[in-house]
Parts: sequence; structure tokens; C-alpha cells
Amino acid sequence: MIDFMVIAAPRSGTTWAANWLSTDTTICVHDPLLRVPRERLDEFSSPGKTLGIACTALYQFPEFVNAHPARKVIVHRDIREINDSLEELGVNPLEEDKVTTLLDSIAGVHVTTADLFNVDAAQHIYEYLLEKPFDPERHYELVKMQIQPEFACVPYNKAVIRNLFAELYRD
Repeated sequence: MIDFMVIAAPRSGTTWAANWLSTDTTICVHDPLLRVPRERLDEFSSPGKTLGIACTALYQFPEFVNAHPARKVIVHRDIREINDSLEELGVNPLEEDKVTTLLDSIAGVHVTTADLFNVDAAQHIYEYLLEKPFDPERHYELVKMQIQPEFACVPYNKAVIRNLFAELYRD
């Protein structure tokens, strides 16, 4: 069962957050909807560890997220920055009003991407999600790193992705 969630639009720091929130006692899976449908998210397991996800697709399903009992942090980033970053990757931009409305409709602790890298804000986020003491030294070292997925190595399930996109773009 998923214990915590970091929910955000793409290019908002979730890959970095998944790394930061994976420790000796926790695992944070990044973008699990590339591998399993959301109805099966709780099938992920990591025996003996606290399990979380950092997801850039779930914000589009606020009812599902709100119904899930996990502790939630919702990360906001300026939509212009998100779209600039997406365009650099050759991906179509997101609709500003839609992203903002969907993120705002999710219940949880709302933060900015910058908060992930600010030691004081990060301590609150970390301790809320992981329910364990914050490690400022580890955070300091990770803040100095740019962590992004190597897209060619990201595990995915084509059928799951096709179904996800079909659901997202249904009229």
C-alpha cells in the first residue's frame, strides 16, 4: 500500500524528490503510471519499507488522489517554466488553467518546487511524508545535484500508457 504521494505536473522536481525520498527505510517510485494503471498502484510493494510515489500524471485524476489515504504533497511550479522545459524536450505545452485547477483541487500539503530545495521547507515536507527525522546533510548534498530521468532507461508498459492516454484525451 502506498504510504505517501508527491503529486505534480511534469518537470516540477518529482524525479529529484523520488531520489530524495528513497532512503534506507523508504522507497519512492517515480511515475508509476508508466508501468501500471492507477487502479493497481497499491500493488507496488517494498516489504519492510515505507512506500511512496512521485507522479506527474496523477494530478489529472484528483478524485482518485483525494480518495487515497496516503499522505500527500502537491508540488506547484510556474506553468511557463514547465512549458519551457517540456518544449526543450519536444513535448507539447500544458494548458495553464487546467493544470492549476487540477492541482488546486487535490487535498494535501501544497508547496512549490523551490520548497523542495529550501532546507526549512524541505524539512517539513520530508518529516510529514516519511514520518522520520530529516537529514539536512543528505538534503544539502542532493540539492547540489540535477537529477532527471534517462528516458531511454525508464521502465514502461506500452499497453498501460496507451490506456492512460486514451483516458486522458477522451472527449
